[in-house]
Amino acid sequence: MVRHRVRSLVCLLVALFAPSLAWAALSLDPSPGLRLAYIDPGAGSFVIQALVAAAAGIAVTLRLYWQRIKGFFGSSAGADRDDDAPEDGA
Repeated sequence: MVRHRVRSLVCLLVALFAPSLAWAALSLDPSPGLRLAYIDPGAGSFVIQALVAAAAGIAVTLRLYWQRIKGFFGSSAGADRDDDAPEDGA
């Protein structure tokens, strides 16, 4: 159970910080005098894929920890229901 939580947190951190690390690596210009403005057509596809993967990772992590998130903000799973109230139509 703990390994699963650690794995999901690592995936979330990678999904959040991988684009910024890639941007930092690409911004290091080995030759300051040479600036090419060409972006490969596959680069746009890669960026879209990274954004979709990050969104999916965040969604899965939120789903795994949804009860804890609700509990942190003061809402519990059974707080919305009133068990003592009679049901309608009975």
